[in-house]
Amino acid sequence: MIRKTKLEFIAPYLKDASNFSGGSAEEVIIPESSEELADFLKNETRPITIAGAGTGLTASRIPSGGIIVSLERLNDICQRGQDKIQVGPAVTLNELQKFLAPTEWFYPPNPTETWASLGGNLATNASGSRSYKYGVTRDYVEEIEMILVDGRKTSLKRGLKISEPLTFTDGSEIKFPDIKYQSPICKNAAGYFVQPGMDWLDLFIGSDGTLAIFTDIILRVVARPNDFVSGVLFFEEEHSCWELIPKIKSKDHQYIDPCSLEYFDHNALKRLKTKYKNIPDYSQAGLYFEQNVGKKDDYDLILENWYEFLNAENIILEDSWFAQGPKDVQMFQDFRHDLPVLINEENSRAGRVKLGTDMAVPDEYFLPMMQFYRQTLNNSNVDHIVFGHLGDNHLHINLLPEKSQKDKAKIIYDTFVNQILLWGGTISAEHGIGKLKKEYFAKMVGPNGLKELYKIKHCLDPQNRLGVGNIL
Repeated sequence: MIRKTKLEFIAPYLKDASNFSGGSAEEVIIPESSEELADFLKNETRPITIAGAGTGLTASRIPSGGIIVSLERLNDICQRGQDKIQVGPAVTLNELQKFLAPTEWFYPPNPTETWASLGGNLATNASGSRSYKYGVTRDYVEEIEMILVDGRKTSLKRGLKISEPLTFTDGSEIKFPDIKYQSPICKNAAGYFVQPGMDWLDLFIGSDGTLAIFTDIILRVVARPNDFVSGVLFFEEEHSCWELIPKIKSKDHQYIDPCSLEYFDHNALKRLKTKYKNIPDYSQAGLYFEQNVGKKDDYDLILENWYEFLNAENIILEDSWFAQGPKDVQMFQDFRHDLPVLINEENSRAGRVKLGTDMAVPDEYFLPMMQFYRQTLNNSNVDHIVFGHLGDNHLHINLLPEKSQKDKAKIIYDTFVNQILLWGGTISAEHGIGKLKKEYFAKMVGPNGLKELYKIKHCLDPQNRLGVGNIL
């Protein structure tokens, strides 16, 4: 086991992509194995924060005292049977995709940050642009080895329901508490996932490093698609893009079944135009779509159906982009993933702190959500960029206030939260709560909901030592 106690060696673990400052820790512990970590935890009493790759946006890995446990040495990866991959929590998404590249297997979740650790992906139930069809991280986790903060260990497999006790290697058991709280019925990464009859596994995925430490993960993979049909469409009016989405999602058209539906507002396209010069000047909105092709023989038919459908909807096809091969498919993926990078670089140059949303609503509120966002932002006079996952009714609104507008931006954010919650939505669809969104999470679940979620926390960490300050 490696132990770092000097301030200069601890400092890199006190930062992440949230730019949250003020973290502190007594030391960093780096175990070489799960057995070593379990033995250490059995004799430890201090608060513990788990350090992932540092790509998170909610400050979950930044401690306020105690010790940091970094899992960076737990980075093995191997195939387990036909459609299973075993990974250590420190394996990155990028490393997993490289491992799978020469095989016939494919891991569908594709968060923007490819250098995020898979342990971190589990902790936040990460998703990405393909979640509309393929789902989120939770849908691909088959088994985890995990350790409680007191050192008790278990292997938790898919299929063990919360109606049954959770059993550890020392013979002890934990029963799921009797609670009424249920998570929202939409894409959601806010707090503990709770649904009737769920698997125990689903509780720990998305628990933001507060319930257990993942030391080994078995993921399900699927057959690699033969190809992807993809394109970027441009619109003279925003509402034309919005109104197209329910028609695409209605599935009334044969061979149109996208896995990605990604939105860019005018301000997003203006930033992207600095790199992609052929974005039409008239564009007020853009839509990136992607559809997997199972059989090679279906490619032309799927593409032809997209052309026919879009032409019938009066989409300007001559200015739209359609992939002509693998390089274009990758370029369109890069087009989507470049935007957050450009925003962060702009903010860094301007010395500006963005305020970003991560909210989603049930399907019936999609168009009201889009109209509400646009009206509120147009009336605000605060610079902003809107992009995200239209298929999941999940947008990222990046408010970019001047120093004099910080309070105004906070009021806008609060306005969004209040309306999204009235529609039965979530304040976080993919980034989690961490330390930065606890106020909004408390409003989302209400006092009784918080009390019930504390019951879950108390079952697994009665002294509240793991991930202190996250979620609750």
